[in-house]
Amino acid sequence: MTTPITVLFMDDEPANDIIMNAQNRLREQGFEVDFVSTMSTAIEAYYKKFYDVFVLDIDMSHLIDEQEGDGVKVLKRFVSLHNQTKVIMFSGAGTVQHWFAAANTHCFAYIAKDQQDGNLDSIDLLIAKIKAAAAAPGTVKLKHKPGTVLHHALLISDNPELIKQAQQQVSACLGADWTTQAMSPDQLSEPRIDDSQYGVIAWLQHEFSTRARVTEPLKIILNKAPTPQVIIGCDGSDDLRSSILYIANQHPFRMIDMKNPQWQSLFAEALKDAVCWHGKQEIFIADADTLSRIHVTLADDLHDDLSSEDLDALYSDYEAAMQDDTNTEQKDTGI
Repeated sequence: MTTPITVLFMDDEPANDIIMNAQNRLREQGFEVDFVSTMSTAIEAYYKKFYDVFVLDIDMSHLIDEQEGDGVKVLKRFVSLHNQTKVIMFSGAGTVQHWFAAANTHCFAYIAKDQQDGNLDSIDLLIAKIKAAAAAPGTVKLKHKPGTVLHHALLISDNPELIKQAQQQVSACLGADWTTQAMSPDQLSEPRIDDSQYGVIAWLQHEFSTRARVTEPLKIILNKAPTPQVIIGCDGSDDLRSSILYIANQHPFRMIDMKNPQWQSLFAEALKDAVCWHGKQEIFIADADTLSRIHVTLADDLHDDLSSEDLDALYSDYEAAMQDDTNTEQKDTGI
């Protein structure tokens, strides 16, 4: 007898037809589904039971909750607690900023509640993604060893000005010893892209089509991560949702919103992260609220031993250790 896939489903509208239908169809498929309607209970559930996959709504404003924020905040918490946590965003109210934030926090998938793919509705797509997430190997992404990254970047764009700006950022951020190769999307073909030549790949383009002639090369490039890591830059616009979500679901290392006035700074940060780490967001980063919930995993007789002062001290020690690690890594990598 096979063990059922366990799913935690978080949404603040339990009576919504889509949500009720989704739960029923998941259970009909043999999934073991637990449902929560607030962010607080979702976070508590993470500590109390193992789930193969988490399905999170974004807009969680319909019910009163001690937690502030939205479903992306919960996504960040879960990934910070374990970098292989499989999270699927299932939302009807996500904004452009949510799309990019979810991708950069390494959610497994992002599905809009009104999404269609041929004859498949959003619940069909959700079921398929849950199965894929549960079957995906838990590959731990490790830090590059100093000196192992090839100092050569592949820059892809249909815009010469974007290529020029990207070249400037590579030189400024990664050093004068880094070289670049520029290529237009029309030049892409699988034999031409040899991952062993590059330390990082960046594809910057204001708009991406959802036609196969664009999505197929994109998929090939994105599947080369984590060596080298792939950064995608595109305009964050509502009318480009289909292409943005397609890219997000192919798991880029970073997605940069090029309509953001600070996009070059974001690109620079992504370049530094790409050659030093397999995902800055994947490193455990605790906050005060995370630490305050440590009582869930401590023995009962130790609960009273952790005062607010103890937690503050624990958090301060943690921050100091993280800063020491950051200084050491910067020294090792020369960045």
